[in-house]
This record gives sequence, structure tokens and C-alpha cells, in this order.
Amino acid sequence: MRREELIEAIKPAPFRPFRLYLSEGGIFDIRDPEMLMVTRHSAIIGIVERQENGNSGEGYPDITRTTRVDLLHVTRIEELQGKAAGP
Repeated sequence: MRREELIEAIKPAPFRPFRLYLSEGGIFDIRDPEMLMVTRHSAIIGIVERQENGNSGEGYPDITRTTRVDLLHVTRIEELQGKAAGP
């Protein structure tokens, strides 16, 4: 996937959650724009362990670890149903 496509996916206000599909079959739900950082050749994805409210008291997701994925392995994105996140 082109880097610009992922950058455009995290820009809308209010943010619309989406799912990343990878070539090896993995999926990642991006429920907050703070969960994804796009670099020149990769995406750094924040992993949120299941918690009661899913974010810290400041409104940021409680990311407990990250994973790096080469953009060549992101095959598609799909908008998730549900309410949009935003201020």
C-alpha cells in the first residue's frame, strides 16, 4: 500500500476507525489515530491490550507495545462500523 493512503486514513476529523489487512493474513484494528505512525517504508502500529475503557485518563489509547509492518505487506484497509473517535 502507498504511504499516502495510510496517512489519508488517519487524517479525517472526526477520525473513522479502520482495519488493516496484511498479506500474511494478519489484521490490526486502528481505533484511534494515535495508534498508527506511518514512516517512509513501514507502519508502526500501537497494540492496545484489552482494558475496561481502552484509553488513559487523558484520552489517549493505552498502547502497551508496538509492531512494525512493511507497507508492501498492507493489502487493504476497511472502515470499521461504530462511532467515530474525535474531540
